[in-house]
Amino acid sequence: MLRFWLSFVSILFCTSVLSAAPWQQFGVRQFGFTFDVPPGFVLTQRSDQGAAFQGEGAFLAVWGARLGKASFRAEIEHRMIEDEEAGWTLTYRRVTPGWASYSGLRNGQIRYVRAIKVCSDRAALFTMEYSRSNKVPYDPIVVQMVRSLKARGC
Repeated sequence: MLRFWLSFVSILFCTSVLSAAPWQQFGVRQFGFTFDVPPGFVLTQRSDQGAAFQGEGAFLAVWGARLGKASFRAEIEHRMIEDEEAGWTLTYRRVTPGWASYSGLRNGQIRYVRAIKVCSDRAALFTMEYSRSNKVPYDPIVVQMVRSLKARGC
């Protein structure tokens, strides 16, 4: 019962944070995408390809990539293999011609990766890592981020 109340309070807190503070739009024009950064996430690093943000117990990176000769599917499958080799146990994976998502667990952490195809030769991606104990409050944040990642300017 205590677990239920803690989860309920976490959801209420997360919902109030989401509605109280605005999300900030982030984009990289040369890669043709936009993305909404959740409230409370602070920019820690920026480059021509993307940026990294630190939140309460979470790390977020968003960037663009040129696909080169590789297909979108091949790029994502390569990233999944790299994550598995780094010790992530993938628990979900879905790859379509236009988007892909996968998530995994390692040492009490969750990693969620979302990618979209941008134009014919680029991809936009974000990765979010957070503690498994923060799954309930971060689930709706991840859903909002997935919805916000969009191609712009093809």
